[in-house]
Amino acid sequence: MKTALSIIFLFLSLGGLFAQEEIANYKRAKVLIEEGEHVEAMELLRPYLDEEKYGALSGYASYHFARAAYGNRQFELAKNTCLMLLEQDNWSGEDEARYLLALSHFQLSAPSEALKHIAAISSENIKNEAYKATFKFLKVSSSSVLAVQYGQYPDNKGLVMALKTILESQGSLSSTERNLYEEIRRRAFEIVDSGEDAKKDQVLDIAVVLPFNYEGGSGTASLGGNNFVLQLYQGIQLALEQAREDGVDLNFQVFDTQRNAEKVRAILGDPFLKKADVILGPIYPEETALVAEFANLYQIPQINPLSNMDENIKSSNYSYLFRPSVQSISQKVIDYCRRFEVRRIALAYSGASRDEQLANLFTEMARRSGLQIVQSQKVNTPDMRDFFESLGLGKDDEPKVDMMVIFSDDPNVASPVFAMVESLGPGIPVVVMESWLYFNFANYEMMETQNFHFVGNNTVDFNDEILNNFRERYMDTYKTYPSSFVYIGYELADFVCQMINGREGFDFRKNLDRSGYQKGKLTFGFDFAGQRSNDYVPILRLEEGVLTIEEE
Repeated sequence: MKTALSIIFLFLSLGGLFAQEEIANYKRAKVLIEEGEHVEAMELLRPYLDEEKYGALSGYASYHFARAAYGNRQFELAKNTCLMLLEQDNWSGEDEARYLLALSHFQLSAPSEALKHIAAISSENIKNEAYKATFKFLKVSSSSVLAVQYGQYPDNKGLVMALKTILESQGSLSSTERNLYEEIRRRAFEIVDSGEDAKKDQVLDIAVVLPFNYEGGSGTASLGGNNFVLQLYQGIQLALEQAREDGVDLNFQVFDTQRNAEKVRAILGDPFLKKADVILGPIYPEETALVAEFANLYQIPQINPLSNMDENIKSSNYSYLFRPSVQSISQKVIDYCRRFEVRRIALAYSGASRDEQLANLFTEMARRSGLQIVQSQKVNTPDMRDFFESLGLGKDDEPKVDMMVIFSDDPNVASPVFAMVESLGPGIPVVVMESWLYFNFANYEMMETQNFHFVGNNTVDFNDEILNNFRERYMDTYKTYPSSFVYIGYELADFVCQMINGREGFDFRKNLDRSGYQKGKLTFGFDFAGQRSNDYVPILRLEEGVLTIEEE
């Protein structure tokens, strides 16, 4: 058992009261305690317990006697000795005695008494040791018992962590337990580990937190090449390796959330997370919410690589979307529509959360802007023909709309649209997401002649020579061509390394505002100035086989 007690002042206060030989046994007893010879130590200390004869020394002897009794598992004796010691007027080591008394109560299955004495300790160092002991003894208790004790001693960090551990180990939680857990989780985030906080240096520390096993399982060795998270990480890894080659001093660690909330909570307890300069990931809303809360508490930028849903970052000032938010996309498409001398718009969207939210925002903005939504419909593959026919398309009738907007990344929606537009010939403009450019059935010549327009969503610039070099490097490494997820992973990591590093500094927000618009390494670019998502949403079209930004 560790003790913070120093006895240097003891000999100063005793002065010449005792000859050296008179305290030899006292000194020998302390050595024996450290050597684990508790019974012999107790016998040597007994004579010194006489307060009338030994005065102040008897207090220290009593304390060490209690230590020896505790070491010999005589917890009742240790408890009673500490209680008597605390009643002495000339004893100055109350905190040490309270700590030992608390340990004895824990051993005697009296945690409430132990917690009471820990709360009375004034020394921060001793109190931190007591918190560690609290966690050790109570992490196997029942949650109902600890919940009551937490109500009395909410500042005991060991109790907080013990209760958090127990609740997380339960298979299911009642509504009351769930509410308690949410409170405990917030309190746990505020607890600083013993020792100094992680100190910032000039090394860029990146935590990559992704759901590699998003369909269950663990480990990455068996992940298939079609795993989109693995592809995303491959791009991230290549960018970080390139940054190192370019002289950026960085470290990164990778964590697999397994799309499991309990796993995410365990990851957030890793010391690397607290010292990280930026967190890349996660992806899914339930995971993002947990990490966002942690990021906000420790003021660490956290970036969702793929989402457009800004509702996932509203609660944290340190959470970002690498892609444009649904708000930005809706606004830029509205601005684009207003450039045409049209008022009638047909809107189709898939059942994905992002697309439904886009449709709702777009409809609201369109009406405020004086645009008319003639038809708005959630669609799937069989619906598309009926949707076209309801607009007077494919008939001799005059079309009922001047422009069509389709919010969907689903190839099953895109495929019939391509087929129907091709059969109808060039007609009204069709505004779609840039993901349609990646579909393997998409014909660039057809998309150019049939009046398709693409909403930029961190779109890759296929005309840039750097992209060709990247494709060749990726092909050499993985023996296949990169997917859109590889591109976005590479661009995300490269963007981060450009924004925060030893040269530019580590104030992510300040650097974003200062940079304004910037061309991407592989994409058309970004603009995070004053935003926590990419506000650069160009409208693109194919001209002579080249993807270009339409003039504003």
